[in-house]
Amino acid sequence: MATAYVSPAGSAAYPGSVGAPTSLTTALSSAGAGDIVYLAPGSYRGTFTLGVSGTAGNTIQFIGDPLASQGIGGIAAGIVRVTNYLNDSANPTSATLLTATSRSYFSFTNVYFESFNTSTFLAILTTCANWSFEKCTFINVRSIGLNVTTSAGVALNASFTKCTFSSSVTSVALYCANHSSAYSLNLNFIDCVCMGSSAQQLNTLSATSTGGSQTNAGGINYFNCLCYGFMIQNYSTNTTHPSYVYNCVILNTAGFALLTQTSGSLIENYNVVFGSTNAVTAGANSFYAGAIGLDYGHSAIVGLPAPSVNGPYLGSRLLGAGTASGAPATDADGVAWYQSLLGMGAYTYAARNNVIAFPLTPTQTTITVAPASTSQSIELYLGATGLTFATSGLAAYYVRNQAAPVAITLVTQTATGAWTSGGFAEISSSLVPGVYRLDVPNAAFAAGASDVTIVVRGASGTNGAVLTVTLSSGGLTAAQTAAAVWDEARASHTTAGTFGQYVNAELVTPVTSAALVRMGPFEVRADGLGASDPLDIQKGAQHGIDIQCVDNNGAGIDITSATVTAKVYNSGATLVDTYSCTATYAADGRAQFTIDTTVTNTPGTYTATITRTTGASDTQVFGPLRIYVRDI
Repeated sequence: MATAYVSPAGSAAYPGSVGAPTSLTTALSSAGAGDIVYLAPGSYRGTFTLGVSGTAGNTIQFIGDPLASQGIGGIAAGIVRVTNYLNDSANPTSATLLTATSRSYFSFTNVYFESFNTSTFLAILTTCANWSFEKCTFINVRSIGLNVTTSAGVALNASFTKCTFSSSVTSVALYCANHSSAYSLNLNFIDCVCMGSSAQQLNTLSATSTGGSQTNAGGINYFNCLCYGFMIQNYSTNTTHPSYVYNCVILNTAGFALLTQTSGSLIENYNVVFGSTNAVTAGANSFYAGAIGLDYGHSAIVGLPAPSVNGPYLGSRLLGAGTASGAPATDADGVAWYQSLLGMGAYTYAARNNVIAFPLTPTQTTITVAPASTSQSIELYLGATGLTFATSGLAAYYVRNQAAPVAITLVTQTATGAWTSGGFAEISSSLVPGVYRLDVPNAAFAAGASDVTIVVRGASGTNGAVLTVTLSSGGLTAAQTAAAVWDEARASHTTAGTFGQYVNAELVTPVTSAALVRMGPFEVRADGLGASDPLDIQKGAQHGIDIQCVDNNGAGIDITSATVTAKVYNSGATLVDTYSCTATYAADGRAQFTIDTTVTNTPGTYTATITRTTGASDTQVFGPLRIYVRDI
C-alpha cells in the first residue's frame, strides 16, 4: 500500500512525492490495492481510463485536495477539476472523460468532473462493482452523465454521496442485465442534487425514456436528494428488492417525477413530489401539493442569514418532515439537521453566507492575557457540531505579531479536562452547539510580543474562527501580577498604617476563557451598553439585566409575540437556571430578566443564552453572554 501524489503537471514515476508528483494518467494505471492517491488542485485535461482495481477491504482511494492540505507541488487551494476541455475557450471534440471496465473497489472524493459531449457520456463504468463517489460534481453540457452497465445477478454495492449532477439528458443511465432471478443492485444516492433528471434504470441500450425492455434488477435508493426533473424512471419488475425514495424533493411539474412499470417495485414516502407518478403508490407522509419550501438564494439577496441556494428557508415545511429510515447523519454540507429534526432534500437550514467572525468593537474582537501566562484555554465558535481533534482538514495556528504562523498540534480533550497543549473539544453540542475549547500552547503567550492571533480552520461545514489575544495585564508581567495580589487575611492584619489596597486576583489576571459573544449570526447585548460586554455581578446579588437581541448587522430582532427565555450555564456547560424575559421594547428586541441567588451565590464564570421562539419551527438562539460572579 502506498500514498501517491498527483498534480496537473506531474511527470514523476508512481507514486510520486509532494515535491515531485506523478500524473493522473499514471496514477489511474499504476495504483495498487489499498493505495491513497491525493490530487492537487488544478485542471486535469484530456480523457482518462481507470486501469486498476482494489480488493475487499483495500479500496483504492482517489482523493481531491481542494484545500491544498497536502502541499503538493506548492499549489494553492482550488477545485480539483478533471475535464475534457483542452482549453476553456473552445468546445472539445466528443470524447468520454472517464472509462472503466470490470474495475472494482475504487472511490473518488472531492473531484469536479466536467465534460462537453454531444454523442456519448461523461463517464462509462462497465461491469464495475464496489465503488463510490463522494463530494463530487458531474457536469456534462450536452449529453448523459454516467453510463453504468451491470453484470447479471451481481450487486453494484455502489454509492453517490453528497454529489451534484448536471446534464442535458439524464444524470445516470443504468443498463441492468436480467438474471434468472430478481436481484438487488444496492446503488444508493445520498444527499445528492440533480440539476435536471436523475436516473433511468433500463435493460438494453435500445430502451428509451418512453418505454423499453424491463429488468428484474432492483435496489436503487434515494435518501435526502433534490431533483429538478424526474427522480427515477424505473423499468423494473423487481418487487422482492424494491427501490426506495425517502426524504427527497422532486420538482418535475411538466412530466414524470417518479415512474415504474410494476407496482411495488418503487416505494416512496416522506417526499415532496411535484409531477406525475406512474404505478407508484403515494406515500402517506409525502406532500403532493402546497409550497415547495426551498430558498433559491432569496435570504442572501435580502440580507438574511442564508441557507444553501438549494436548501429550505427558516420556517419551511421541509424542516422536520423527514424520516430517519435510511437517512444520512448530516446534510450535503456536513451540517447537522436543523434542531436535530430530519428534513427533506439534500440541505438543511443553516446560515452559510456569514463568515464566522467575532464582534466588531475592540473589546469584542480581543481578549487580554498577561505575558508569560501558562495553561490558558479559549473558546471559539466554529458553527459545525461534532468536530474532534482528528476531524479531516481541521487545523489550528497561532501568529505572534510580525512572526511566522506556528501550527498547533491538536490532541484529544474534554470540555472540563485539565489543560494540555493543543487540547481540543466540543463543549456541548446540545447546549452551546458549535462552541469548542482550545488549549493554547504556552509558547503562544510568551513575553516579547504585543499580541497573538489564533486561527482554527479547514473542517467541512465551518468557515473557521479567528481570535486576537492582547498580551497585557495593565503593564504588569505575570510575575508582577501575582505579586500584586494581597493574600493576607484582612482580619489578621495588625500593623496600623501599612494595610495596602486589596487587589482581587480575578481582576488583574486573565480568565481562562475567551469572551465569546456570538452564536451564528446573532448576539445579545446587555445592560444598555451598546456592546456585548461581559457582566460583572457581586456574589449573592439579585440583579436585573437589560438585554437586546440583535442580528449580524447590529439591528434589533423583533420579539413581539415571541417567547424569550434566558438560560444560564456554569463553566462546565451545566444548566443552572432558566429565566423568563419580559419585553421592554419588543420591536427593537429589548427585554429584561432578573438573575437571582440560584446563580449568584456561587462565584465563577457563567454563560447565558437567549432563546426567541415564535413557533415549533422558528427558534433562534442569541449569545452566549459571559457573566462573572465575583466574591469581592
